[in-house]
Amino acid sequence: MPTVIILLSAYNGERYIEEQLRSLTVQEGVRYKIIVRDDGSSDATPDILRSWQERGDITWYRGENMGWAWSFMHLLTHAPEADYYAFCDHDDIWQPDKLSVAVKMLQQEDSCIKLYCSNLYEYKEGKIVGEVYSEIPVINIYTAMVKAATAGCTMVFSRGLQQKVANNQPKYLFAHDYWVYQVAAATGCVIYDPKPHILYRQHVDNQIGYKSSFTEIWKRRLKQLRTLFAQHQREWAARELLSCHGDEMSDEHRKAVAKMAYYKKNPLRRLSLFFDKRYSMGHFSNNFWLRLRIILGCV
Repeated sequence: MPTVIILLSAYNGERYIEEQLRSLTVQEGVRYKIIVRDDGSSDATPDILRSWQERGDITWYRGENMGWAWSFMHLLTHAPEADYYAFCDHDDIWQPDKLSVAVKMLQQEDSCIKLYCSNLYEYKEGKIVGEVYSEIPVINIYTAMVKAATAGCTMVFSRGLQQKVANNQPKYLFAHDYWVYQVAAATGCVIYDPKPHILYRQHVDNQIGYKSSFTEIWKRRLKQLRTLFAQHQREWAARELLSCHGDEMSDEHRKAVAKMAYYKKNPLRRLSLFFDKRYSMGHFSNNFWLRLRIILGCV
C-alpha cells in the first residue's frame, strides 16, 4: 500500500481545524502520516494540535510566523521519506477517497516528477454550492507561466518532485503551490482530475482563493493599480525557475520560461509575449488584464 505524507500548515485555525483533521483520518486505500506546522498561531490551535498528537493521530511542531507559502515549504523540505506528499489547508474537508484517487492516477504515469491536482467543491456555510471550476484547464508550460490550474490544497505529488523542490529552493517565492506546479510543468508532468474530492471552504479569512464576482475582481484589480509597478510575480518566478531547474528542461520549455523571465529586455520581446496566445489565463477578462500588465511591464 502506498504511503502519503500530508503536509498541513495551520495558522489561527481553531474554528475549523478539528473538522479537517477528522476528514484526514478516514482516508481510504493508502497509508498516511499527518505532519502539521503551526505558523505562530495566537489562538487555541496549538492546544488542539497537542491534543491530537497525544492521541497519536498527528505529528506537529510550532515555528515562527513565516507566512503560508514559506511555512508549507518548510514542511516540504523537512518531510520524511514517503511515496507521495499532499498539501493540506487547515479549513477544508477532504472526502475519504481524495488520496486514493490521486495516487491511482499518479501511478499511471511513468515520470518520477509528477503532480496531481483536481477540481473542488465550493463549500459555504455548511453546504456544497457547486464546483469551483466549470471547465478543464489547459495545462502546459505556457499556461503554467501565468496561472496555476487549481488550488494547492488539491495537490498530491511524487517523492521525485518533493526531492527536486527540497534540494533547490528559490530565493523568491510567491506561492508554494504555484512553485511546485511550475516545477512539475517544466520538468515532469501534471495530471488534472475534473472530479472534486475536497470541500473547499469559502470564508472571509481565506489566505487566498476567495471566490469573487466579476465586479469584485475588477474592483480589486483597479485598487492594485496604485502598487502595480512593484508587482513582478510571474517574471521573478520564471527567473527562479530557470536558475533552479533550467538545466533539467527541454529546449522548448527553457525557451518558454525565458520568454516570460526576460520579456522586458527590449520592446520587441515585450510585444512578442503580448501577442503570444499560448500564454493564456483562459477567460477574456483575465487575458485582457494579463496583457495590460505585459505592456506596463508588471507581470
